[in-house]
Amino acid sequence: MTKEEIAGYIDRGACFYVDLFGRAEHMEKVEREHYSFVRPRGGVYGISFVYDLKLDRLPAGELLEQAREIRALGMPVWVGLTDSDRVFQACTGRERPEPGREPGMDDEVYMYTLAGPEEMAGPQVTEAGSQAEFAEWAGVVNGVLSGGREDLHPVYHYPLCRDGLLRCYFLRDTEGRAVSAAALAVDGGSVSLEFVATLPEHRRKGYSGALCRRAVRDAFGGGADIVTVRAVDGIAAKLYESVGFERY
Repeated sequence: MTKEEIAGYIDRGACFYVDLFGRAEHMEKVEREHYSFVRPRGGVYGISFVYDLKLDRLPAGELLEQAREIRALGMPVWVGLTDSDRVFQACTGRERPEPGREPGMDDEVYMYTLAGPEEMAGPQVTEAGSQAEFAEWAGVVNGVLSGGREDLHPVYHYPLCRDGLLRCYFLRDTEGRAVSAAALAVDGGSVSLEFVATLPEHRRKGYSGALCRRAVRDAFGGGADIVTVRAVDGIAAKLYESVGFERY
């Protein structure tokens, strides 16, 4: 698989990830000619995000007009690896980092794997198969990654799990509480690892690694061509490297 193809899969995973948030009854997904965005409907909490940019073929003047429109929405924007430098600059107001630059510990790191990890003994992993288990999983993710806000609604987003678009995995402690979580966002043969989170008091026990190994094995067992992940920083990147991911 070429580097350009891998970049395309990373972009596809990122856009699918954002798109999943909009597939809930309390969310709105808006598809415009040159970009899409998701946002909550009035009176309900949820994320807002611009993604799926289609700006590269626009003349300079029209590109700047569309970029101003996007920035006026006041939402975070996913500018893909396959989007041009001029699109990146127009939509973010800054220059794209130099290619090949070693990412800092606070930089997002784009990663991929083309094969599942070896089987290893570890704690018992549960895959959510009911609305109640999905709510347990979402509780961990929201608590760790969203400061307790319901970015993932325990009821409205459950159909994603039920329909196999989001395969949700978690671990319980000895008292039966869900304490660590991860998920696969499944878009045909393209799968991305998402929502890896462990409660602070349960870190450094190998839980995240066990969840990631199980999820990636399941992805390739289900026919995935590639699994991608966007590590939030260098520390997370080391976790993913330990289960077989490579840096893009």
